[in-house]
Amino acid sequence: MQRVVCVDVNHSYDGVRDAVRDLRLEIRAGEVLALIGPNGAGKSTTLRILATLQKPDRGTVLWDGRDAWDDRYAIRQKIGFLGDGTALYPGMTAAGYLTFFAECYGQDDKAAKGRVDELLQVFDLASKANARISDMSKGMRQRLAIARTLVHRPELLLLDEPADGLDPLARRQLREVLRQVAAEGVGIVISSHILRELDGFCDAVAVIQQGKLEVHGPVDEVINRYEVGRRLHEVQVTRGLARAIEILRKHEGLIEALLPLHKGEPQPDPEKDERGLLRVRIHGSEERAAHLLKELVLADVEVISLAKVRSDLEDVYSSLGRDKVS
Repeated sequence: MQRVVCVDVNHSYDGVRDAVRDLRLEIRAGEVLALIGPNGAGKSTTLRILATLQKPDRGTVLWDGRDAWDDRYAIRQKIGFLGDGTALYPGMTAAGYLTFFAECYGQDDKAAKGRVDELLQVFDLASKANARISDMSKGMRQRLAIARTLVHRPELLLLDEPADGLDPLARRQLREVLRQVAAEGVGIVISSHILRELDGFCDAVAVIQQGKLEVHGPVDEVINRYEVGRRLHEVQVTRGLARAIEILRKHEGLIEALLPLHKGEPQPDPEKDERGLLRVRIHGSEERAAHLLKELVLADVEVISLAKVRSDLEDVYSSLGRDKVS
């Protein structure tokens, strides 16, 4: 696979409201695309159409120029799909489950065992190889379901909320695994509402609202288009509030709010109070924020925290306005 393209795709489940309408989307080999939007916006329908599990009412999905629906049986052999249900068999063992799917894809015993052992190791499930799925935790079951999507080395990977049920360590490991998969030339589409998990990980982003594609493009271009270069930070100051405000303004920091450092404290007055919480938009990269923190400390301002409040994608998403669903 080099390129998959949705051309004016429309689909309705009831013939009245469109779950997806006039969708134009492109996924390239080796690219990680974030598909974001509120619940009911059409993300899962889009993934099912891309997976050839749902025929669009109108429009076409082209797989390297071919109509994907007409060639769906061959194309499904090249797709790894994780839907909104994990489709696990509770009576099977973890190894048995992966072996079953490997054999469904035509792998012989030797190839299947090698691939299953590899995936169990990658997803930290080797010690659970012979454990029944019904006895595994939610996070383990989710990791197993993701491993199943990779058992046949797909060319296109479609994941609906893959981080659901994973702890922070497992989420970080998943990002590392998927970046390696993308580096091998696999196109990846991830639908997720955890936008922080996608920041710095995805190459492109598509935002869907009411079944319609609102934004689509490389992440950096989208961020620039929506002017979120000034990233919102919170600065917690315990001494030197007035001096902190002066330095932030000198560096073109746009102060949005001055709040009490802790709940129950009065609203701070920088002319007489030493402590407070500043919400400020700082232009530039994280390195710029680091240099600013250094200057605050050298100016004898006591700062206990300087942290980005929202991810870049959260800023883009919030700039689009209220969530809309079909």
